[in-house]
Amino acid sequence: MLKNRQEGILNLHGLWQAACLLILFLVIRHAFEFFGYRLKVEYLNLYMAGVAIGSFANLRVLKRYAEHFVNLGWYRTFRLTFQQLLRIMLLQLAVVFAVKDSEISRLFLTSYFAAAFGLLFVMNKILPKHLCRLSFKTQVIPTLIVGSTESLSSLEEWINNKASYGIEIVGYTGEEACPPSHEQPIPCLGTIDDLKRNIETHQISQVVIIDKALSPEGSKRAMALAQKAGCRVRIYNNWQADFQQRIMVEHEGNYTFLTYEDEPLENPINRMIKRSFDVAVSLPIVAFVLPPLTLFVWAFQRKQSPGPIFYAQPRTGMTKRTFHIIKYRTMHVSDANAKNVAKQATKGDSRIYAFGAFLRKTSLDELPQFINVLLGEMSVSGPRPHLIDHDREFSEKLQVYYTRHFVKPGITGLAQSLGLRGEINEPEHLTKRIAYDITYINTWSFWLDLKIMLRTAKAVIFPPKSAY
Repeated sequence: MLKNRQEGILNLHGLWQAACLLILFLVIRHAFEFFGYRLKVEYLNLYMAGVAIGSFANLRVLKRYAEHFVNLGWYRTFRLTFQQLLRIMLLQLAVVFAVKDSEISRLFLTSYFAAAFGLLFVMNKILPKHLCRLSFKTQVIPTLIVGSTESLSSLEEWINNKASYGIEIVGYTGEEACPPSHEQPIPCLGTIDDLKRNIETHQISQVVIIDKALSPEGSKRAMALAQKAGCRVRIYNNWQADFQQRIMVEHEGNYTFLTYEDEPLENPINRMIKRSFDVAVSLPIVAFVLPPLTLFVWAFQRKQSPGPIFYAQPRTGMTKRTFHIIKYRTMHVSDANAKNVAKQATKGDSRIYAFGAFLRKTSLDELPQFINVLLGEMSVSGPRPHLIDHDREFSEKLQVYYTRHFVKPGITGLAQSLGLRGEINEPEHLTKRIAYDITYINTWSFWLDLKIMLRTAKAVIFPPKSAY
């Protein structure tokens, strides 16, 4: 029910934007005609079609912001507007090149794009609230929550965000007696024994049951009373608090499963796209960049720290399979260093020779890993592989740690592209990196890989302070 309301508002918003963008195009066209510029009539319909198609393509963008759509902040509004305008611009420019319209005024297009940005920004900021007010003004759903006082905090954001969609929270009941009024986040209306009376008194049409806050008998009783009274029943389970990541429901015929969020790389097509991208990037680097760079590294190593050029070390990859990661050696060769392989590199580490420090800071020591990519053991982007000893250590600290092995490890990753590199010496450092790894696994796209590559290239040129 609530999902349908949300989707309806998103679609209404998109239709209003499409209509307004088309009207804006015609208004600017007439304004330019007033000053003597004429757009070719035979191309007018194509440009209008470009605006319409771009507007409908923007519906997909809107869905990404669905959770906070009614209360978008300034930054999110700007970001959404920019993404929408980009699609409109690309389709308009595609029309220009397709019909070879050399007479189209650049000033006309620039004026339209600038005005469209302003219009979209204002609509994204203001229109959703007004659409909700008009759509649900007479369709308010009085809602009662069944749970404990403590459990209400897990639904606080949901309560605040859904008020715009006509969800009116009347109060809550639970298995225990109501606490003092100053300790009640929302009005307490008694216990489950009072549920039937509260439903009738307050004309409740929806009951939200916080299942984990109740005993099994309490949940069943609340559900039965709500259904018998003709209420919509929603059951909330805060499973992500136990799994330390978001959970989704999968329906397969008559079977219902709780699982981790979506994994796009389980789709064979997506895997083919990612593998093709890996080969396209790694092959020229292995063929043309590594040979001269290896000679360059060898020359410095021979002078500063004689020994092997490369350093191969066992790591665990996808599904915890072991492989040997290849790097340029950046530490001195000694028995002491060989015994301390599990020790993380620190700032000013005496084990690292001078040119090795430069290689590590610029991430050039990682380039031989493109050989691992060609062999299919790694990917250009993905969760960074840690030492096997560190895998065991980190998995003891964070139960979702091994989730990162659902995909191939990468030369660079989402966390590293955002500046999270270097030594892991605080629990929050590990938590942040694994959170980004899981986000990557759950939201992978070809465009995300491109973003990570561009950010990593920037980090190579301007290394973060944590790189050593």
